[in-house]
Order: sequence, then structure tokens, then C-alpha cells
Amino acid sequence: MRLWLTGLGALIIKELRLEARGKETVTMLFCNAILACALVGVGTSSAFLDKATTTRLYPMLLWILFLLSASASAVRAHEQELEGRGLEGLLLAGASGAQMFLSKLIVMSTLFFAHFLVLALVLGVALDQDAPPTFVAMIGAGLGSSTALASVTVLLSAVAGTSRLRGVLLPLLSLPLLFPVFFCGVEMTSQVVVGGGLDPASPWPLILVCANALYLVLGINLFEAAVRE
Repeated sequence: MRLWLTGLGALIIKELRLEARGKETVTMLFCNAILACALVGVGTSSAFLDKATTTRLYPMLLWILFLLSASASAVRAHEQELEGRGLEGLLLAGASGAQMFLSKLIVMSTLFFAHFLVLALVLGVALDQDAPPTFVAMIGAGLGSSTALASVTVLLSAVAGTSRLRGVLLPLLSLPLLFPVFFCGVEMTSQVVVGGGLDPASPWPLILVCANALYLVLGINLFEAAVRE
């Protein structure tokens, strides 16, 4: 087990070095967040919407922008490895599919979560929203959704890795699978922003946990097969 964890740590360091060298995913996530929030801010101000209306629109706009921008930015995350057959080389070197999947999942989840925080804050400023007092609940929803989104995109990037239409296929395949995450995020954020706090009897956190568990199990068991195919 110790040897397995050591290998996982080495793969995580490799993922971080690849991202630090290229900075493609970070740049795309940051630029998408700023541009999308600017467009939304201009659109809502020109529509002369009052603050009560924008408060109700904020959760839906936040999660639409988050899922669209993150899934579109993830296309470039593993481009170099897919084109250079780096994943096959890792398998030949003795790395398991579960190790590769988890290392990519950890790094992508961190990037997506940082993207969510930036998007939530910048969109709040664009829509002239006050910082919610229970922002911790939004952070929990963002972290859970970032993990689920990363699981789906990492697995599907291996599935669509050899296709020339990878940039189109990845968002088209991932977005339908993320409908449960979208509904959970919108409902939980609406409860926090509009209602002032997360309802203790709400089923949405449990649904988000179940979705995370499902995507994680699928990714661990199917990633290696997708790479080999």
C-alpha cells in the first residue's frame, strides 16, 4: 500500500509540473470566468433588472457558466499526454489506471474548485450581489461539484482521446452526465443565497455525494480500459 501511495504521489507531482509548464488549463479557466462574468454583467445591467431579480438569477447563471466553462477548458488538460501516448507509457512503466485517474482527479478538482471560487466572487460583483453570510455552504457545493466534474471529464478525455473531434466530443458527452450536479448546485446555492442558509432536510447534498461516488467508481474501474482502447 505504501508503494502504491508513493506512485500516486509521483503522478500527482507530474500532473502539477505539466500544468505549471503549460498553464493552458489555468489560463482558459481564468479567462473564461472573467469574460463570462463581464458579458453577464453587461447583459443584466442593460436589461434594467432589479437586485431581487438578479439575486434569484445568480445561482442558475453561476452553475451554467461554471459547468460550461470548466468542461470546455478541460479539453486542453491532457492534450500533450494524449498526443504523445504518455498514458500508454505510464502503463508500461507499471502505473495502474486507478493511480493515473486519481492523480488527474486531484489536480483537476483543485483547478475546478479554484475556478468556481473566482467565478462565484466575480459574478457576484458583476450582478451587484452582497457576499452571502453562509458562503461556506456554497464552498461545499462547489467542492463536491468540482470533484464530480473532474471525474467525468478525466474519464471522458481518455475515451475521446484518439478522436480528432475531441474538443467537441468532450463537452457534448460530459454535460448530459452532469445534470444531477447542475440541479444539486442550483438548488443548494438558491437555498444559501435566497433563503439565507442550507435547509438541513434538503436531499440535494446527499444526491451530490451519491453522484460523486458513482463517477469515482466508474472512473477508477474504466479509466485504464479507456486508455488501452
